[in-house]
Amino acid sequence: LSTSATTANQVVDSFTAASFRVVKYLIQVTSGSNYQVTEVLAVHDGTTVYLSEFGSIATNTDLATFDADISSSNFRLLTTPANSATTIKVTRIGVRA
Repeated sequence: LSTSATTANQVVDSFTAASFRVVKYLIQVTSGSNYQVTEVLAVHDGTTVYLSEFGSIATNTDLATFDADISSSNFRLLTTPANSATTIKVTRIGVRA
């Protein structure tokens, strides 16, 4: 995801919620010469997502925050970038539902 605005809840990743019950993300965020890395661990019950963000390291300040939801039977990893020139890359590990 490359952002051009600081709009809240931009979708970073999405998949059918029935595919995975538990998911872990390793997330890299860059903006100019600033970098952030964080891990997100989430579990859902088909309706509500329970999320923990941990291990966040930033070279200057956090470049993005993360959340997740279930929308139209899809799990969505969401971000709110701190500025309008942010690139976000993710690696997802999922555990089957």
